[in-house]
Amino acid sequence: MFSDCVFWVKGDMIEVNGQEFMLGELSATCMNITPKEYEEIYGLYQSAKQVLDKEYNEKSAQWAMDMVGNWDEAEFDADNLTDEPELEYTPPSKEEWQKLNDILLQLCSILLQHKIFQVLADPNYVKILEQFKNITDNMLTPETWKIYVETAQAMEPIINDIYNFNKTIYYFVTDNIMHLKKCDPENYAAAYFDFINAPNAYKKIANPLTDPYMSYDFTDNLDMNLVPRETAEGSGEYIIAEYYHAKRLQPLLKVDFFKGLMVGHQIRRCLNCNRFFIVKGGYKTKYCDMPSPENPKRTCNQIAFAKKKPKEKNADNPKYQSYQRCIARLTKSCQRGAVTEDEKRTLSAKAEELYHTAMTSPEFTNEEFEQQLCSANLYKLCGITPPKKGRPGKKNDQ
Repeated sequence: MFSDCVFWVKGDMIEVNGQEFMLGELSATCMNITPKEYEEIYGLYQSAKQVLDKEYNEKSAQWAMDMVGNWDEAEFDADNLTDEPELEYTPPSKEEWQKLNDILLQLCSILLQHKIFQVLADPNYVKILEQFKNITDNMLTPETWKIYVETAQAMEPIINDIYNFNKTIYYFVTDNIMHLKKCDPENYAAAYFDFINAPNAYKKIANPLTDPYMSYDFTDNLDMNLVPRETAEGSGEYIIAEYYHAKRLQPLLKVDFFKGLMVGHQIRRCLNCNRFFIVKGGYKTKYCDMPSPENPKRTCNQIAFAKKKPKEKNADNPKYQSYQRCIARLTKSCQRGAVTEDEKRTLSAKAEELYHTAMTSPEFTNEEFEQQLCSANLYKLCGITPPKKGRPGKKNDQ
């Protein structure tokens, strides 16, 4: 679907193909490819690989047999071994090629359901495959088959890297990140150190010993430059952005994920739907704000809110914490006479109304709800002028 990728890291954002995302967001979408879905992806490509590699496998086997047959230990010269046979790229039958192309189109369809591949995919890749929906006799040439094979084989490292990253980071998130007492960049880094140096790390990190042909690399080959760039096109504000050029999916995912951790974006696993999601800040949020599989009109957070007891459901709920801070702020304002009891009741009722709306509809993120409850907005909604604080240097009750 792509042979290389260029991306930028700007502060807490990553830009890929002209689109910006929070750091960690794209790697979370990759991690939401479930093991069952990956088995289907891997199985389909292995079926395709049997056709793509048929000539290579046959000629390699014959080459190996010839080498053994001509073996002469006394005259063995490792520097002058016969090169592996050159491929003639003999095309398969029309029926076989047609079936192969259907498999590859099905693979593309599955991968393109996930945001990361919608962003990364070369639009010409699928167009090339669609040209082979109906194989004709004039297509059955070595030149055409060679181009097709090289195009199709670009998918293999992508499929391998999905496994390499997802398996490794799944264990890191579920066994380490989600059990931290304090969620901050320093503890994320320490947790990763503990993870990769644990005695049983080889069981959790993709490697050739436990997963043939797979490898989570600790050293990645990618180009990186520091370039001054506008924070947004036409903004006139500049930062030193990090420019990356990678030839594999794995380096992009790791830069996105670990850079995200270092700016406080953690990936957590929803206890309701088991999907991975991004949390900004040190919240130990248990449920995501994505539509719940059991009721798409409500988020997993809202489903959990309806199921759990008040103390259980509110302890780690960012929206509830924002609501409580707002009520505490209003109580203090009333105690020092900045607002009357009637005004406090009006403001508290509006805050409760906003809280109920945020918890029962999927449209508000945690950050948007926090902004709704800020004093400037809340007082305005109630038609009340924000009072001045009695402390020096503070003008508004915010």
